[in-house]
Formats: sequence, C-alpha cells, structure tokens
Amino acid sequence: MNKYKIPIIILVISGLGILTWSIIGLFYKPNNNLPIKNDGNFQKFVDAEITDKCQTPEGYTDEQWAEHMSHHPDRYKECFDISKNIGTTYQNITSEDLKQIMQSKDFTLIDVHIPEQFHIVGTDKFIPYNTIDQRLTDLPSDKNAKIILYCRSGSMSKIAAQTLADLGYNNVYDLQGGLNAWKEAGYSIGSNSLQ
Repeated sequence: MNKYKIPIIILVISGLGILTWSIIGLFYKPNNNLPIKNDGNFQKFVDAEITDKCQTPEGYTDEQWAEHMSHHPDRYKECFDISKNIGTTYQNITSEDLKQIMQSKDFTLIDVHIPEQFHIVGTDKFIPYNTIDQRLTDLPSDKNAKIILYCRSGSMSKIAAQTLADLGYNNVYDLQGGLNAWKEAGYSIGSNSLQ
C-alpha cells in the first residue's frame, strides 16, 4: 500500500490544482474592451498615443520634455508639426538663403532653442521658444520688422514662429532644419552665450 501513496498524493494535488483553476475561470472575465483589438480600433490607439507622447509626462518640466523631444525629431515630429495649422503666416528660409542675406543684415536673428546652444554668428538674441510671447519687449516693436528664428533642428522654432504670427508679427521666418542644417551646409557657428 505504501507504493500507492505517492501516486495518490500526486493525483490529489493535481486534482486540487485543476479545481482551483476551474473556480478562477468562473469568476475571471478577460477585459474585452482593450483599446487594441483586431476590429480597426488600432488607429484610434495610435492617435491617442501620439497625443499622449506630446504631453509633458509626470516628473519632467515642459522645458525638459521639449529638449528630449528635440533630440528625437523623427519620433516626435507630430508634436512639433504645426505646418498643418490654418492661418500659418510665417515663412521658411533655408541655410543658404540666410547666409546670403547675412551680408546685408536687415533682420533680427533669434535662437529659441532650449537649453541655450552654440549660436549662428550674427545672432542677436536668445529667447527660449516657450517664453517668446512673454518677452515681447525683446522683439522689434514694429510688427512688420523681419525676424528670423532658429533652434537646433527646426522643431522649437516652428512653435515660436507660429506664436509670433499669432501675435500679429507678419514678417517671421523659420530656419528650416535649424542649426543642424546650418552646420551641414558648412557655415560657422559662434559661442554658446550672447553676452
């Protein structure tokens, strides 16, 4: 009879396990309302993720998150893509065109990248893109004056350009590709401080 004790114990334990899982199965109902299902709801989930990833997450300041996103422009281009906005009244300018008009400088050149970076030679001011609407005294008083904005990759300067356009400045330019494009074109940069 001793040789049957171990198999009987194993059968009893297995039976208890099966019974336990059966009871759990009676009460556990899987959540069929998940955002990702094979019913065409996937795009809604992707759109929601894009919206969420543009928001500053907990534990970050707006400046820190904008800086993070600026280092990954391909991943966060939706967050900075304001070119779809109706009523956009700023224009783009290439590095080559900016270099050409630097000879007869008749504009204000502003670096809006945060944190402050090395600047294009001839930069007049450093104003963080997210405070430009609070620094109007640092801008030309004439809203027809030409203002050219740039950042590292072009994402922050688009936001600043749109902000100025919305405030009534009607001669605003955004340097396409920012400082990265300027350097790729072989043009020089200056110091990282405008003092």
